[in-house]
Amino acid sequence: MNQDPLQKINRADWPEVINDIAEIVGDEAALNLFIRFQGRHLVAPKTFIPNHVIVQTIGEEKAALFIGHFGGDHLKIPNGNKLLINLRNNEIIEDFVRGGMKQCDLATKYRLTDRHISTIINTHSYTGNKHD
Repeated sequence: MNQDPLQKINRADWPEVINDIAEIVGDEAALNLFIRFQGRHLVAPKTFIPNHVIVQTIGEEKAALFIGHFGGDHLKIPNGNKLLINLRNNEIIEDFVRGGMKQCDLATKYRLTDRHISTIINTHSYTGNKHD
């Protein structure tokens, strides 16, 4: 099974609501909820409901903890796009600086224009030689 790109995000960079959830149900369950509900409102049921999508996503034990704490709350789960863009941009910089990839090769790899790659490189601080 392929890893969801959100799984590559450092916990320190997670949105506040996901960190709040992680404090109750743990990192893995919080990340699973983030992936499942990204960009949507999540209404936590007030009582435990077997086969509820939350139970299906994080299991009965974690769902019971989640509902016990957030039951009745409306949670806005961010879509994570900004996090993913930052992750991608950091990977581009890494490939450019440490990997020595040329900008045209980065554009092909990341399916971006040469100009976009140039903008990303020029807006990040790095040390090293520039490549075409």
